[in-house]
Amino acid sequence: MAVDHFVNGLARNHRVLEGVIANMSMFRDVKPCELAEIATHARLRDVPRGATICRLGEPMPGMLVVVYGMLKLALPRPEGEERVVRFVGANEIFGEAPALLSRPAPFDAAALSDSLLVVIPRLPVLRMLEQHPDVAHKLVSNLAEGYLSLLSEFQAIVRLNGVQRLASYLVSLAEPHREAGRWTVRLPTSKTTLAARLGIKKETLSRMLRHLSERGCIRVVRREITILDRTRLAQI
Repeated sequence: MAVDHFVNGLARNHRVLEGVIANMSMFRDVKPCELAEIATHARLRDVPRGATICRLGEPMPGMLVVVYGMLKLALPRPEGEERVVRFVGANEIFGEAPALLSRPAPFDAAALSDSLLVVIPRLPVLRMLEQHPDVAHKLVSNLAEGYLSLLSEFQAIVRLNGVQRLASYLVSLAEPHREAGRWTVRLPTSKTTLAARLGIKKETLSRMLRHLSERGCIRVVRREITILDRTRLAQI
């Protein structure tokens, strides 16, 4: 019975791996038999909330795909704080460049909630890139978008003050509210982690949220924010 349970568990895991890999945009035109080959080398990794996936300077285990959960990619600072450079959620991928170049991790990666990851080693991906130019093209596009996003983030740090960065971030997350003319933002993480993402302190973030509330731009209830005047917020 124990052997049967183990074999059935492996089969289920393999199906999950194939499903996740098939759903990745860069592999959507690849034949099922070739996806199955990648899946045989990939593995699932359960990551509890607060656990570290990799640290700055350590070897990358491969490209990582988030099945569910939320992660943060951060750069540690000498004074003990960190700068969060990206949140990674379900169906998103990270670590492509260091994994494919066999470079160490350029960030700390940790789970903000219980998460499930798929780890895809570099060698089967490199073979796929050699055999499928369209896969290589999609990967290059993903990396290029990541570069432009990082550059945009750097420009925001240089050109915008803290309130402007917060306003821009809220506008980027806004979803239509049930009331016409209003929008909802559900913060993906705690205010402490969000402050690290925006390059400010938690106390500063709280003051900024109060400032925007007093100006009639937003209403804050815990981690849910209602945008009352999106045009005004965008102007900020």
